[in-house]
Amino acid sequence: MALDHTEHSLLEPRLLFTEPWDPIVVRRGDALGLLALTNVFAELVAPGLTNRVRDGRWVTIMAWCLVRSQQIAHASGSRSVSTRPEQNARYAWLRPLELMWTARTIALAEADWKERPLPGRRRVQPWYDDYSEGGEYAARFGMSEDQFRAYRQTGTYGAYRVAFRRWPEMTIGGDGWTPGPAARALAKWLDSKLGSARPNWHLHAGNGKREGISTQSAKLGRGEECRWWLQHWANFDRGGSRIEETLPRPRTELDVLPEADLLEPIIFGGNTGKRRREVAKEISDCTAKDHTGICEYLGKVLAEQEPAIALLPRFSRLADAGIAAMDLISKSLGGKSRVPLAEAASTPSAKRVCEELYAAARDWPTDETLSLRHIGSAHRFANAISSADPIACFTALLQHHEIYGGGLRWFVLRGELVEPRTGPSAAASSYRFRLWSLCRLATQCGVIDEMPAGLLDEPDEAEENGL
Repeated sequence: MALDHTEHSLLEPRLLFTEPWDPIVVRRGDALGLLALTNVFAELVAPGLTNRVRDGRWVTIMAWCLVRSQQIAHASGSRSVSTRPEQNARYAWLRPLELMWTARTIALAEADWKERPLPGRRRVQPWYDDYSEGGEYAARFGMSEDQFRAYRQTGTYGAYRVAFRRWPEMTIGGDGWTPGPAARALAKWLDSKLGSARPNWHLHAGNGKREGISTQSAKLGRGEECRWWLQHWANFDRGGSRIEETLPRPRTELDVLPEADLLEPIIFGGNTGKRRREVAKEISDCTAKDHTGICEYLGKVLAEQEPAIALLPRFSRLADAGIAAMDLISKSLGGKSRVPLAEAASTPSAKRVCEELYAAARDWPTDETLSLRHIGSAHRFANAISSADPIACFTALLQHHEIYGGGLRWFVLRGELVEPRTGPSAAASSYRFRLWSLCRLATQCGVIDEMPAGLLDEPDEAEENGL
């Protein structure tokens, strides 16, 4: 939530609700209660990013969607985005475009669309099959009302809104809604590549004109935004000679993007952008072969600038060890309704996992007086792990998870039995510091030559969120 001020005629401040309104612990898994401190460290090394900003092309696509949806919102008579209902109305015009781009990618990238980041694809793919055959197709792109409502958080805008709030000139005043010069430039670039798939009215980004848009049609479309877009951008799934210049990139592709000259100053310019550039280049110089090694390297080379970063390697070790123990308990449950704690603690790797967690907890400086927000959460977790004995270690871990974990519980300890609750997802498991996202964007913008070896095997951030 960002705070901005109205024009001089109004004396009261206005609240710009550009973030989802559910607490972060509801939106994302935080099994050990360490997410807030993770974000503090992440902001030190990769400010103005999230782990979900993983493809520069989606930045370009969302800029186009923001410009196009603003046109229709204005034509429908909705211009302000200063209140929550007004932002809901604006997003109602934006959301169908996000999902139509997912459908467009499924249609045109037949060979490898599953390798591309497409939030909502599990619902959109069967919906598009029905749509493309010209028969009956489900409302809301195949989503239930709850899923469609949640897509504001789980979808592409939810993932990339940080770019439109914090990157220079992406939106006016960083409100997350009103396209700025940078977003309009990206939208113009993409619009020029769409060819026969371009909407049949001009982009005219930011000049207030509405040639080709029927004001009456837009007003009648309020409340039926999905149907309006499907009627008025019916050519969204057409191809052309430059298809690949318009689609989200496969996760394993690390090529420089053709729009890199536009993206590079946006992502790696300005004060925070310079910090992102510096850290990306440091990681590029690192010879470490895994995430742990990269954290150790950054803890050494950046500590002089920011002393708190010296704690990054030990925090990463503590968090990873905790999640490894959580994963082991989860695997011991399998599909069972409950399992004795002693059985989970007797698995072949339990001793090794608990010894590492205990060692990481002892290595964490619980007497650290450094002024760092949320550092108490790491102190609390480290102090809870007081033994390497698997039964004692798992007992402490399970109690900590139930009391301090954010989001849904994976499992709970009831007497001597471990009972499952909601299983972990890929997005809920590891605590990460935006390093993969940072270096993927740096590679796509030509800031570094290739993806650092230590990040190549990083697990992909889940894109589906149950959709």
